[in-house]
Amino acid sequence: MIHLIWSIINGIILLYFLYLIIGFISKGKKIFKTQFKIISIFIMFIGIVQIISASDSEKNPNRISITENYNSKNKSLLKQVMLEDNWTFDINMLVKYSIDENEYIPIESNSFLTGLVSGYVWEFKSIDTNNLNPNGKAEFIANGTLKWNLFGITVYSESKTFNGTIE
Repeated sequence: MIHLIWSIINGIILLYFLYLIIGFISKGKKIFKTQFKIISIFIMFIGIVQIISASDSEKNPNRISITENYNSKNKSLLKQVMLEDNWTFDINMLVKYSIDENEYIPIESNSFLTGLVSGYVWEFKSIDTNNLNPNGKAEFIANGTLKWNLFGITVYSESKTFNGTIE
């Protein structure tokens, strides 16, 4: 429930920012009401700075290479694991395996958010896993950081560790 409230707060601030921009363009300084003038100018300033800096930000692909030396001509297998199932969003992980005869070797992994992800950024930090067993299962431990952002600024960072079985 807290995730939904956080996303709604982000949406309200975004809509208020758009209202301020459109109002400033059409009405000028009259859009800033005296009782909310400081807050309105602050939100408008932060929003403009975030728009300008968004083009400079590097995108984290959340991709981790597990094995460097493998035959790239081998067939591959992709397994998906849901790390966390929240009410508004999920944290998912994909593991790619290289098939070398009857051995399934993990070569890379990536992780991502799905659902209503407004106000959140997921940074996949590490994964520790082994080859798939003959029964098609492998144990894993994955780490990452869930950042709670308000208008693009990180307000809280939550470290998360997941362990389980890839099937």
